[in-house]
Amino acid sequence: MLPGVLAMLLASTDAPPASEAALRARLTERYPTVTRWDIKPFTTQMPEPAGDVKVVQLGARSAVQIGRRVYWYSVAGFGPAVSATHTVAPGQVIDAGDVQLAEGNILAANCDPVLDPAQLSGKRAKKTLRADEIVCAKSVEPRPLVARGEEIVVRYVGPNVSLTTNGVAQHDAGVGDSLLVLNSHSHDLFRAVVSGAREVTIHE
Repeated sequence: MLPGVLAMLLASTDAPPASEAALRARLTERYPTVTRWDIKPFTTQMPEPAGDVKVVQLGARSAVQIGRRVYWYSVAGFGPAVSATHTVAPGQVIDAGDVQLAEGNILAANCDPVLDPAQLSGKRAKKTLRADEIVCAKSVEPRPLVARGEEIVVRYVGPNVSLTTNGVAQHDAGVGDSLLVLNSHSHDLFRAVVSGAREVTIHE
């Protein structure tokens, strides 16, 4: 009697119920970068399905339907993803030291995660990136040639003279765009045209 009971207990721990196995298969298909799953049912009385199992929701809260009843699972899916090493403010250019590749809960991020730090080259934060949180693709954007609030080189080109000074850009702009610049010394505002990265030109 005891060996038979022991065999049943071992069998139950060797493989997950069919409902969990079906859910895991769908999750793996939906989140191919996840390498480790933590799947826990909200109820301890999960029936072994007699027929097909229908997965009706995928995510941190997933659900399967067995017959007419729906059973819910708490799901965490871990895999390599880019996360911030410290808080990065909106508008801040992302440098190599601002991010790291580490294991994170991809499902908890609820977004398309950045999977390679190289993808953030030339990007800046659109929203606050918090330390150790996965960086979402939607949370970053390309850095403009001239960004609001940064110090830029101002070149004045006249008929017989060429001068260089510094200023502060008052808004984002791309090459050929006109923008307001604050003179770092006199604090006067003037217009100039973006001529390169962190550079504007005034032609007379």
